[in-house]
Amino acid sequence: MQRREFLKGTFAVAACALLNPEIQNNVLHAEEAEELSYADALELFTDGAAVADGSGMIKLDIPDAPASGATVPVEITVDHPMDADNYIASIAVFSTKNKANKVITADLTPDCGMAYLYVNAKLGQTQDVVVIVKTSKGKFFKASKSVKIALGGCG
Repeated sequence: MQRREFLKGTFAVAACALLNPEIQNNVLHAEEAEELSYADALELFTDGAAVADGSGMIKLDIPDAPASGATVPVEITVDHPMDADNYIASIAVFSTKNKANKVITADLTPDCGMAYLYVNAKLGQTQDVVVIVKTSKGKFFKASKSVKIALGGCG
């Protein structure tokens, strides 16, 4: 009998949540990507702060011409200490020509041990993949790589 009571309670909570217009709106639009230009997405992430060249510390492992634009592997390793008072706090990946240019933002802590991220990006055409890292001290660094996508991209 406890399982039935649990299921009834779960369905009752779900029904109440879906009847609430605010929750319903959040659920319906949770998967929609925000269409921002690359410049706007970058401005939003950095809050207008200066972005220094980080190509010496940010290692990008991205194929020059992947087989498909639907899944482009992006591997990022940042050569930076992960000390309690000086670490990489965020890694953001952007594309420069997609409709939704922000691929992902990952927040890190010193407990991560190293600043590393692996993600599959969806690229619709030949463009640059730009990686911005933010340190715990509020500094931003950038590295990028041009990726050639075959005609047709990701569809």
